[in-house]
Formats: sequence, structure tokens, C-alpha cells
Amino acid sequence: MPDTTIETINTMLDSVQGELEDPDLRFKLRTVRQLLLVIEERHDIGRDALADADLDDSTREDLQQLGYLGADDDC
Repeated sequence: MPDTTIETINTMLDSVQGELEDPDLRFKLRTVRQLLLVIEERHDIGRDALADADLDDSTREDLQQLGYLGADDDC
């Protein structure tokens, strides 16, 4: 089972892509899935930057509650 929202979306799109017979629609879904991977990479880079940032405890806690930082991103 996928762990993140992005992985869930990608899994669902992959399932639909496998059922399509129209090559144009398969191409569009494949392109969307590639763009989704770019979003995931950018998200990971941003999360790493936030984890390394010198943040006060309140801001760090807010970011964790919003899902931008995990509990294991404590510095």
C-alpha cells in the first residue's frame, strides 16, 4: 500500500493507465505520472530544507502538524 498521497495517486493512475486501450490517453496518463514524480522530488527537497533549517520550536511544531515535517525531522 502506498505511503504518501503522491504514491497513492500514482498507483491509481497506473491502474487506470493499464486498463486503457487508447494510446493517446495512455500517453497523457504517463505524462501526468512523470509530472507527479517531479512534484514528489520537489516536495522532498523542500522537506529536507525545512528539516535542516534553524526553526523555533513553535514553527517546527506547526510544520509537523501540517505534514511538512515528520516527527523524525527534529533537529
